[in-house]
Amino acid sequence: MTARPPELKRVVLIGFSATGKSVLAPYVAERLGWRVVDLDVEIEREAGRPIPAIFEREGEAGFRAREREAVREAAQIDGAVIASGGGVWLDPENRAALAEQGFVITLEARPSTILARYAATEQGRPEVRPLLAGADPRRRVESLKAQRQPFYALADLTLHTDEPEIGELVEEIVAAVERGAGRALDSDSRLRAMREGPGVAPPPVTDFGPDVACVVDAGASRYPVYTGWDLLGRLGEIFDRLGLSRRVFLIADGAVIEGHGETAAQTLRDSGRQVFSYRVEPGEASKSLECLAELYAWLAERRAERSDVILALGGGVTTDLAGTAAATYLRGMAMVHAPTTMLGMVDAAIGGKVAVDLPAGKNLVGAFYQPRAVICDLTTLATLPRRELRSGYAEVIKHALIREPQMLDELERHAVTLLNPAAARANAAAAEIIADMIRRNQRIKARVVSADEREADVRAILNYGHTLGHAIEAVTGFRELLHGEAVAIGLVAAAEIGHAMGLIDESLLTRHRTLLEHFGLPVRTPAPLDAGALLEAMSRDKKVVGGRQRWVLLESAGAALVRDDVPPSVVLEAIDAVASVSRR
Repeated sequence: MTARPPELKRVVLIGFSATGKSVLAPYVAERLGWRVVDLDVEIEREAGRPIPAIFEREGEAGFRAREREAVREAAQIDGAVIASGGGVWLDPENRAALAEQGFVITLEARPSTILARYAATEQGRPEVRPLLAGADPRRRVESLKAQRQPFYALADLTLHTDEPEIGELVEEIVAAVERGAGRALDSDSRLRAMREGPGVAPPPVTDFGPDVACVVDAGASRYPVYTGWDLLGRLGEIFDRLGLSRRVFLIADGAVIEGHGETAAQTLRDSGRQVFSYRVEPGEASKSLECLAELYAWLAERRAERSDVILALGGGVTTDLAGTAAATYLRGMAMVHAPTTMLGMVDAAIGGKVAVDLPAGKNLVGAFYQPRAVICDLTTLATLPRRELRSGYAEVIKHALIREPQMLDELERHAVTLLNPAAARANAAAAEIIADMIRRNQRIKARVVSADEREADVRAILNYGHTLGHAIEAVTGFRELLHGEAVAIGLVAAAEIGHAMGLIDESLLTRHRTLLEHFGLPVRTPAPLDAGALLEAMSRDKKVVGGRQRWVLLESAGAALVRDDVPPSVVLEAIDAVASVSRR
């Protein structure tokens, strides 16, 4: 036990994330003979859920309120070493509570050190810290650190944690407490400066509110993905929070416009907005230049302005058609996606890829255009045709195969619940299983999109199963199979190729088939298809580079890679395995 000034009640460790606050606090507490208080741990204990779930359910404001309460309680303890979250010290109320009878130490580290520590602690974890999700994490760390630095500089001591061992750092902290705490606490100007702050505004924080499953950070665009039950009834509140226009152009799938569309329109009108509604005929045929031209004409007749909002309500077809219109009409209008299908919620609506089809192929005319928000009301899944629901799970299974293999077991275990959202709605546990599965898949998509907005690199892995899947859709005229059904067959074909090339074993190939069949998805085409026609369709695919077909394959569950050296004979064998083909 170490001597301390009698008026000193606490040592407070502040600083940027991954600078060592939670690591060092227990050692310092042991040396001082005090109690350790990790504020993030206390917040999670009190809330009964992890911090990401608090943000999801209560929003930024709810978390900060819990944080202030945790600070207030910690400040009542006589003899504590407090490890604070990176943003705690930005709040003047928190600073006043912690600095009064507290010795405050900023832990500092270089961005390279912070990123290396992130990489080491995140290995094997499905959830990646938001700071690592963007295309340039170093720039994000540097920018946020620079904004917070004037606040961290108010501390009594700054200690660099890049190089020294833990033992050396602990001894340095203890020596600083013995040497300087009494003098610091005697200074009236010190406490006043901490309360008043550095004279600059803290970094702006956008509070997107509750029910945010994830945030997509695509460089210039940063937007929330809301996911929960009965969210269409809260559209006005969400639009207000996001500062969206008073005029909304609702573009809705004909299958949902009379039910969910009316709910959406009414809640927006109740919030004082003017709503215009447009019906999109269900089916891939609506993703055409002709239908896009008709939509342009409708917007022009109503004198849509760039500041107005296009709200896309429906599945992937509506998302693509409305998104292409938003990206191009008046050179860009504000866009909000409200997907009503499983496919739309976990894939199509997230990431800003919008396009229409040409007779030559799928999604050949389009853009990368990020929305202002994605709003997923899980209640809409209860009215989704069962075949459509099953189709959407092909993308969920794909995500598990390329990014989160532990999800495969959960999909098998909870298939009955996941395929019955209408029944699950009345059961809190079942409802949460569905919500959690969708949110996790949205986070996978958001992480990949944030790291590679325009599919230049890592985002290509999201095309697992799509190379042959898109070709099957094109050859069958986009009429015989739903998108997810074609992707399911494409997943098996990709697994066949991976197995033939010695990348994956027989058990993983078999698991592709059994899991897809477990969700009622096809693993072969319902009728024979011509191999030449499929190869021709694949040659027009966007993933062809320099005339070479690029295939997304697996090395193992959760480890995807892109190859452009697949022998034609292996491709033909894979096609034969899933398409019962005839050959010219």
